[in-house]
Amino acid sequence: MTISTLPEEPGTCIYRRVFPGHSDQIGEVRQFLRTHLGGHPSAPNVTLVASELTTNAWEHTRTGSPSGTFTVEARQRADNTIRLEVHDNGGPTGFGETNLDKEGGRGLGIVAALTVAWGVSGDATGRTVWAEFKP
Repeated sequence: MTISTLPEEPGTCIYRRVFPGHSDQIGEVRQFLRTHLGGHPSAPNVTLVASELTTNAWEHTRTGSPSGTFTVEARQRADNTIRLEVHDNGGPTGFGETNLDKEGGRGLGIVAALTVAWGVSGDATGRTVWAEFKP
């Protein structure tokens, strides 16, 4: 387990951990975020969005393969905003390409509703899905 608390700029901390790409790690992600962001007003939303994004990484990318991993990073800035990032192992399709109208695509609608912005970067070799939260 790797947990980093790194100053980026004055008043900003980054909490980062690499998880095995197993479904039982979704609960570990929630606990990790509660431990580090528990007092933040957006912590419940960050935790819910992280559950959705890590589940999608596990289900829709190489992260769910036997040797797969994913990384969760929460950046708490001096202005009390939070940026959540989930880095996956990529694959032929990505969870950012999920159709919001299809069964099973509702989670990204939740992500959109609980964040001020979110997006996807990367390609079949690895993707990052990020989400921004205000207090």
